This record gives sequence, structure tokens and C-alpha cells, in this order.
Amino acid sequence: MVFYIHQIQAVQIGDKAPNFDAATTKGNISFHEWINKSWVVLFSHPGDFTPVCTTELASVAQLQPEFEKRNVKVIALSGDSIKDHLEWIPHINKFKDTLKRDDNLLKMINNWKEDTDVNYPIIADEDFSISTLYGMYHPNAKPNSNSLGTANRENIRAVYIIDSSKTIQTILIYPKNIGRNFNEILRTIDALQLSQKHKISTPANWENGNPVIVSNEVLLEDIPEKYDTKDIDIFEDYLKFIDQPEFFSGSDKSKKRSKGGFK
Repeated sequence: MVFYIHQIQAVQIGDKAPNFDAATTKGNISFHEWINKSWVVLFSHPGDFTPVCTTELASVAQLQPEFEKRNVKVIALSGDSIKDHLEWIPHINKFKDTLKRDDNLLKMINNWKEDTDVNYPIIADEDFSISTLYGMYHPNAKPNSNSLGTANRENIRAVYIIDSSKTIQTILIYPKNIGRNFNEILRTIDALQLSQKHKISTPANWENGNPVIVSNEVLLEDIPEKYDTKDIDIFEDYLKFIDQPEFFSGSDKSKKRSKGGFK
């Protein structure tokens, strides 16, 4: 008789994000209460005072204003202590100050006005209870040693994008030695929020402002009124594109002068 053992993801897309109580660098929290009505990016990292993790948490710190614009809270987690987290944060902030800012002048000016030091909480999950609850701990993931070459129990790089109803919308899993692209995580949030609001889908490599896909549940004759557009690009009867709803690249003043319909 042959037995097959399947490792099941602890949580899946569409599940309600499990609640937990945790000690963080911003004090003790109850996760659901802390979320309130925001979206959330919960992300794990293998360990404090490690090279890839330092670059990642610095990137998130720099992008805090972008997450806030989207009503998204960010919260990190590792198996290290609050004491370690607090001692490590100045290193993260110092590295963050070396990162190149956005080349767009207006964004650079706006970023200079923002405090981009680490202001998001970092969870101390020393008993790995939260890591186990969410499936962040993968014991067979390589490399299985820390930056000093010594064996260590560590999480992989997991990301959970959770919407304002506390439903998990996206799960991303990276190995320990590969840093994440947090601009891609912002892009995913843009797509999720747009899809949730307008009931559309986004094509491969979609960027904010690009055409979107209309659901096949919407009749062709209903598209112009539903999406306030006359431009429908039909590739096949099952693949129809329209301009991104409510997207306007000009200034607010120009938007108000436009004769277009902005709902």
C-alpha cells in the first residue's frame, strides 16, 4: 500500500485572514482590530540583521506613502525578538536613505515631504505560532542557514494581501535568498482594488492606466453604459478590452474641465 502525503497551504486565497494577538515594535496588537477597515500587506522575512531582509524592509519603508494612498497598512514578521527588531530598525533606515528615489520630479518632491523611516510594525513571532498559522514556515526551504552560515529556524518570504473585509486576496511565496519586488506588490494591489470596484480583470503585464478586460458576464450591448465608454476592443468574443475606468492622467483641474464622464 502506498501513502501520499500532501503539504497543504495553511491559508488560501478567499479565506478569512486568521486573527492573532502579537507583540510588535508598535506595541501589542490584535490583528483584526488593528486592520480595522484597511487593506493589509502582511509579509514575513527570515531574520533580523540579514542582508536581503534589510534591503526589503528599507524598500517597504520608502514606499510607505504609496501604500497609505491605497488605504493599505503594512506589517512585517520574523521569529526574532522585539529587542532585535528595535536594534535593527536604525540599520534599515540608514540603508533606506541610500536608495534611489523615483525619477519623476513631482513624485520626488512629494516623497521628500513624507517621513519614510520604518513606521510600520514588525511582529516578534518567537514561537512561530503565527508563522505556522499562515504557512510562512517551510522547513525544507533552502538555504537553511542564516547570513553567518549557522543553522537557523527561519521563515520563507511570504506575502499576504488582505482586503478591507479581512479576506486574503493574494499569496506570494519567495525563497529566502531572493528579494521581493514591492513595486509589483503595489501593482497587484492596484489591480485588485480596481477589479473589486469595477468588476473587471487585468491582462498580463498590466500597469495602472492600461486597458482592462471586461468580464464575459457583461453583455456586449451593456458595456458602453456600464463603463461609460464607446471604445471596445474585441479580440475574440471571450476577450474584450476597454480603457481603464475612471483613469485620468491629467491634473484634477483639467479633469473637472473635461466633458468626459467621470463616475
